[in-house]
Amino acid sequence: MPWRHYLYQAMSGELGAPIDLPAFSWKVGVSDSSLATCKDKDAGDYESDGLTVPWTEIPGADYARKRLNVATGRRGVVSLWRDVTMPPAMLGRPIVGGVIGVRNDTAQDTSFAVQSPLSVLESRYLVREGRYAAGPNHTSPDVIRFDGMSYRGIASEIGYLCTQAKPGGYMPVDWSYRGERGSRARAYEAWDIQNLSCRKLFDNLSNVLEGPDMQFRPYLTDDGTHVRYRFVAGSDAEQYLGQHVIHQLAYHPAGGTIGELTVDHLAPVMRVYSSGTGQDKAQKCAFAQDLSLVERSNDPWPLVEMTYSDSDTDTYDVLLAHARSVLKANGRPLMQIKGVVHADDADDMGNPLLPLGSYWPGELFDLHISGYVPLPDGTYRTRLMEMSGDESDRVELVFDVMEDPSV
Repeated sequence: MPWRHYLYQAMSGELGAPIDLPAFSWKVGVSDSSLATCKDKDAGDYESDGLTVPWTEIPGADYARKRLNVATGRRGVVSLWRDVTMPPAMLGRPIVGGVIGVRNDTAQDTSFAVQSPLSVLESRYLVREGRYAAGPNHTSPDVIRFDGMSYRGIASEIGYLCTQAKPGGYMPVDWSYRGERGSRARAYEAWDIQNLSCRKLFDNLSNVLEGPDMQFRPYLTDDGTHVRYRFVAGSDAEQYLGQHVIHQLAYHPAGGTIGELTVDHLAPVMRVYSSGTGQDKAQKCAFAQDLSLVERSNDPWPLVEMTYSDSDTDTYDVLLAHARSVLKANGRPLMQIKGVVHADDADDMGNPLLPLGSYWPGELFDLHISGYVPLPDGTYRTRLMEMSGDESDRVELVFDVMEDPSV
């Protein structure tokens, strides 16, 4: 089987026993990932709450050991893909994994959620040890400041403080950009603990204007005994990941490397109403519009409006820039291409054409399309936004939105 699954220690990443998942689904997006199984392989309906595994398939000499091997919060599951080019001793290439979350047991099986590293970080908060409620009258005046750093440098420092710097907080994550210099600054006040979840802070950094892609990519250590997650992120100069390698896919009705194409079409937006900090009548507001498509004389477009909220923005110029950015991204007819590839597809020499682990969401693809009725023939350059699949070699790809040439 090309897929292999292993249990691992949540804190150290040390691999444990293999575990059999005969029917499962997986998904990896630009910022997060998930893993789930289905009870009935033929049904095709995946369990939204995670894995369901018979007790007979859980490793362990007795049921006490089996329960320990799937202990909530203490164990994880990682899924690895093997292709024909790998030596027999190689376990495979990690694609998706996470820590076992909430678990529900029956006499026959156990069900549990699998939490990605980003999901685990939702329950970690950016506050220094011994500083919360340590001020006068049990207040929390402590402030954590980052000055003259890059966005991904700030994110790496936040991640470190929320994991390795906390007792029992270690995670097998490489915080790759600690100390990286730049022009960005952030300050986080301990009293605002409700808004200091590590995941929320990552989301905020990623979603600002020119904010970088952020991902956790699993890999095996050189000796093959541990799984770790490498934190990768775009830079301040180039916020998107994987912009230096362009993968190639071709579609033709008679064959190709991608099939089952579908195209979603979206009408353009002409107005964006943006709101920032404040409440009621004192709320900061900004407005951006482009009515050129509405006002053209030949077959004008109907008006479409949208709202955009950024409760962390208290400066009008920044809020207006965000509104204009949203308008620019949505102000023309858009489309989104989806398709299917097979990870086992190989060339005439038997070499895999697009094995899992050779590409990741965020990276560029050239889609060479011909003979496809919904679109003009041509090459469409776009980013991969999400990939997903099941226990087979079938991989569904979702690409970034792009301007629609068919209207």
